[in-house]
Amino acid sequence: MGTGQRPVRRAAFADPLFVGLVVFSVLGLLWYLVPLANLEGMIRLFWPAQVVLDLTICLTSWQIWKMSGAVPATRRFWRSMAGATLLFSVGDSYQAVIAVGATPEKAITGGPVQLAFLAVGVAMPLWAMITHPIQAVRRGERLRFWLDAVIILAAVCAFIWVYSVSGAGGTGLPRLVLTVAGAAGMLICALGVLKLALGGNPPFTRAAAAVGIIGVTMTGAGIAVGGTLTDAGHYNLAMAASFVPCVVMAFAPKIQELGMRHGAATSTARRHGRVSVLPYVAVAATYALLVSVLWSAELSPRAWGIVAGAIVITTLVVARQLAALAENGALLHTIAQQEARFRALVQHASDITIVADSDAVITYASPAVQRVLGIAPEDVTGLTLQALIHPDDLEPLSLPADEAAVQTSQLRVRHADGSWRWLEVTSTNRLHDENVRGYICNARDVTEARAFQDQLRFDATHDALTGLANRLLFHRKLRGPASPGDPEALVGVLAIDLDGFKAINDTLGHHVGDEVLAMVAERLRRCVRPYDTVARLGGDEFAVILSPTTEQFADATADRIRAAVTQPAVIDGHHLQVGASVGVAIGTRTSADGLLRTADAAMYRAKRGGRDALAAS
Repeated sequence: MGTGQRPVRRAAFADPLFVGLVVFSVLGLLWYLVPLANLEGMIRLFWPAQVVLDLTICLTSWQIWKMSGAVPATRRFWRSMAGATLLFSVGDSYQAVIAVGATPEKAITGGPVQLAFLAVGVAMPLWAMITHPIQAVRRGERLRFWLDAVIILAAVCAFIWVYSVSGAGGTGLPRLVLTVAGAAGMLICALGVLKLALGGNPPFTRAAAAVGIIGVTMTGAGIAVGGTLTDAGHYNLAMAASFVPCVVMAFAPKIQELGMRHGAATSTARRHGRVSVLPYVAVAATYALLVSVLWSAELSPRAWGIVAGAIVITTLVVARQLAALAENGALLHTIAQQEARFRALVQHASDITIVADSDAVITYASPAVQRVLGIAPEDVTGLTLQALIHPDDLEPLSLPADEAAVQTSQLRVRHADGSWRWLEVTSTNRLHDENVRGYICNARDVTEARAFQDQLRFDATHDALTGLANRLLFHRKLRGPASPGDPEALVGVLAIDLDGFKAINDTLGHHVGDEVLAMVAERLRRCVRPYDTVARLGGDEFAVILSPTTEQFADATADRIRAAVTQPAVIDGHHLQVGASVGVAIGTRTSADGLLRTADAAMYRAKRGGRDALAAS
């Protein structure tokens, strides 16, 4: 036990049942090994002692089964143990009655009824062990698990053969059948124990597992030597060989119960990549068994040299394998740490990472997709990049064609709520990389930054009061490129000055004047086409660019503007009316620099001609 098991050790010797088991074991061992009573007295107490141990295991297993902290698979195993030992106690109680007055051989050997209860009871935990889920889920782990199990089972078979089956010859068919059946039971039991030990999530603590394995091993040894001791008349030793393993088995569930009650781990789950040493222990044990059998065979020095060479070579191969496994384990641990670090970075990164194949089908999306776009990563996987992007932004998406080339673009991607978010996407071509085989797209949300930049650009080119184009944007539009279809198309410029505005502004205040200017701006918008440009050049001066136009259309638009502006309006409780003097100039964009001056001159002529006048040049 490690430092985490020290409270369990202290609690064990404060537990009445544990202390009782210790006292019972010591007294029982003395009872059979020291002639404190005659043979008949030993036999009379043999089966009642077994019943006490059976009920102790049953009670402790039942307590483990009822613990709420145990996982379902663990509770299922200990429930089967409680049921099995309850059956053992029934069979042993029956045998205790039969043993009264029977010969020593029949009294200490289980009868048919006791063996039947024993067989049914053993089947219950064996089935729970064999069907217990294993932790290995990948193919490589499952293969390693079964290879380890087969190696250890082969060693178990060798021991069973040497000490049980091969020694049963010449003792009669019943003894041979019983011996073979016991050997088969031991083999099945070994398979179940191995599955729990190697499967990665056994239903017992490390300490309870160690005690249980010792008990199972001693049980097999007791079966192997029990018949021989009985035939030789050593009845007390035969009973001790059966009693001691049962006592050891009784300690296993108690240690498990104490461990779970005082916070020890309820299972010995394997760490990822950890290699079990049990197969190598099995190899060493098998070689030791081979040497013990060959020792009495009187081999020649030449044969012993071959045996020694085989042992040395196997030892070196095993040592080399263990060194390689240790190195691989350290490498896997480093890789696991790096993978965990990468996953932690990706899980909490604010930027989106997407991998798309050569057909632009998304094969991976990081969790940031959920935070930025409100879409679960698994819902994005399998879609094409084009399915997420605004139709007008498909062209900027163009993925880099050259290997390792990088391309950055800004485009709109649909959010789960139906809105569009601006993303700055950096795409890298990693189609040649066998670990990626696709395009890596890193995207960050620039919606707010883009909106701020758009607002700055708008403020720089638009009038703050009316929202119309300012003088800078007006001149930019006027000097813009000619129409591709008709480079000589006419452009009309209308210069507009309000009549009567200064009086309103001076007498009623600037806030009323501002309302008048905003009203005029709205009326001007309604008088022109959506693609024409309306601008406020400053004060109460406005201008309009009509492109394309004709002289007739420009004059008609000017008339509409004069009529719309002169409509009376109620502003801040005042009935107000302003007029408009409009100057019109027509020309091509090649003469754009002079068009505004010409329109201004026409406007001033109209102003001199009277309020609400029109002049053309």
